[in-house]
Amino acid sequence: MKRDILIILGVILIAIAIGVIVMLGQSQNQTPGAQAPTTSQLAAVAVPFETLAQGEKSKVADRVNYVITSPDELTKLWTMVDATGTPPVIDFSNKTVLAVFAGKGPSARIAVVHITDADTRTVAVAVAEPDTSCAKKAIISPYEIVVVPTTTLPLTHEDKVAAVSCAN
Repeated sequence: MKRDILIILGVILIAIAIGVIVMLGQSQNQTPGAQAPTTSQLAAVAVPFETLAQGEKSKVADRVNYVITSPDELTKLWTMVDATGTPPVIDFSNKTVLAVFAGKGPSARIAVVHITDADTRTVAVAVAEPDTSCAKKAIISPYEIVVVPTTTLPLTHEDKVAAVSCAN
């Protein structure tokens, strides 16, 4: 229990650090008379997202991401995780579901930290990988599933990996 709280706090600290780094990297100074920024120079805009499910028991053994754009795909995704009940009803005409999987390992964690739009839609993912002290810990397959507004922008992700100690 104490170890889980420390891991969760570690992921939260990673998320905050990522947010600060992104915000500092986004600030730009414009001088009077300067040219208007091109698409790739535009400041990133935060994209709201809502967590649909998260857990530690998926059937996905590798670190992968999925983009879900239909009810059938969502139903298939739902069978890959330990989510209870039927999948929620999503209006795929204006929403998209994103799923991130940490893969199978000893006590790893994964979370969508933030999503931004500029010239691409970038999903920042915090991945807490256990250090060597976790060798004898439980093997799990963590995941998080989120819903976001649909976009025509290309989709990319940035993993922010940090080693987390499993020692109490």
